[in-house]
Amino acid sequence: MTLQMWTATLAEARTAWEEQSEGLDGPRKNLAQADPTLLGDAVQGAADAFLTTWEQRVLALRDQASGHADALAQTMYDFLITDQDSVRATQQLLMWDDRDTMPVEPVEVGGP
Repeated sequence: MTLQMWTATLAEARTAWEEQSEGLDGPRKNLAQADPTLLGDAVQGAADAFLTTWEQRVLALRDQASGHADALAQTMYDFLITDQDSVRATQQLLMWDDRDTMPVEPVEVGGP
């Protein structure tokens, strides 16, 4: 038995989350570099609060996207290890001459 999970789909999702994370880094840096003192004393406090709030929010979203990418990478690894363990366990049940047989294609079990 081999699991052969949706590796390509998981990899695409991981890449998409990584790109989201990287895409949020630019706006976060822009918010951090903005100078609210240029707006004058009347709005400086409000502008500073606005920039700080949005910088923290973008940072949280960036970290969340990065976390999703990391989780998908770990899932891919876990499936790979499980798949390899499954193959080894099944090979141990085969006749001695067939123990080096590797699965070629996944077999679907069950009906429609």
